[in-house]
Amino acid sequence: MSKFYEALQNIEQEKKGGGTLVTAPVLAPLAAAGSSGFGLEDEMLSLYKLIETLLPHQKSRVIQFIGAKEGEGTSTIIREFARVCAQLVGLSVLLFDADRHHPSQVNFFDVQDKIGWLEALRSGEPSGNAFHRVGDSKLFISPGCNSAVSTPEVFNSKFEHMCSDFRGQFDLVAIDSAPLLISPDGLAIAAKVDGIVLVVEAEKTRWQAVKTMRDSIARVGGNILGVVLNKRRYYIPQSIYKYL
Repeated sequence: MSKFYEALQNIEQEKKGGGTLVTAPVLAPLAAAGSSGFGLEDEMLSLYKLIETLLPHQKSRVIQFIGAKEGEGTSTIIREFARVCAQLVGLSVLLFDADRHHPSQVNFFDVQDKIGWLEALRSGEPSGNAFHRVGDSKLFISPGCNSAVSTPEVFNSKFEHMCSDFRGQFDLVAIDSAPLLISPDGLAIAAKVDGIVLVVEAEKTRWQAVKTMRDSIARVGGNILGVVLNKRRYYIPQSIYKYL
């Protein structure tokens, strides 16, 4: 989209009592499957351009994607974003799987038997051992581990040093975080990245949950770039949305 809209203004209101959250721009209102929305690749390109505009002076960017709860599509959104940035924009991209409860990127790219960032962090191995190329593309994956235990203490100075190494090797590092209501890991990462994209499921996620997520990230010093409004349904023809 070519314009910024105040996040969740006049949308995502509670049916009873109402309420709006109006502090972060909607970066990309993505259509639900089967609806007459815009092309996903086009939306991902627009999202990248908006992030580039918001962080114009950084040669390499570390961006965190996070939702409030499970099922909002954060992992799918960031995977498509990373793919488009690598394939269409031509960036070297590291997709960093930091969701240790449900490491879907690990399963999607079938890298369960590869060395992950957490293993490299704890063993002191070179950071280069913790990322793995996807085919012959410019997309790389850094797997985590499948653990139900949240241990935000691992995101310490060693983690910052690892991120610094990644920044020196990639144009873009995209971090897939666990939902904030599931794990505090995302908050431990938030202050260490260049920007944060909130993923919100349209017509499902309560505005109070989004406000809590926003406020929690702000308290730790995270730089919220805006909101991806996911699975949004379009109730008027696409041609009209182009002019909104």
